[in-house]
Amino acid sequence: MGPVFDRYGFVSDGVSSELEYGELPAWALFYVRDDCKLQVCWSAREGGVDFMLAPVNAPNELGLRNDAKSWQYLLLLSDFDEGLTTPSLDAPTEEWWEWRKALFEAHFPAAHAALLAR
Repeated sequence: MGPVFDRYGFVSDGVSSELEYGELPAWALFYVRDDCKLQVCWSAREGGVDFMLAPVNAPNELGLRNDAKSWQYLLLLSDFDEGLTTPSLDAPTEEWWEWRKALFEAHFPAAHAALLAR
């Protein structure tokens, strides 16, 4: 995902690798650019990787908990219908990451615009 985030001007802003969400393991990667923050997070409770956006001044906290009420799901900010088909549960890991890259690139422009409009 790093090269994709680079193309959009994001740089690494931290890692939280030993978090808990719903008393189960979780992690979050944080990225920042001049006008917003991006989070890639996972939790055993939710069972999937999520992208979240926040204003540039948001704290680096697990967006799934969202204690500061700053983090928002990328897909909920976007109204774009990308038409991508979710890989099957037994698809290879690389296929899942390629799908996530396509999902991010399809939704980021609309989600970013919605975040900045708030």
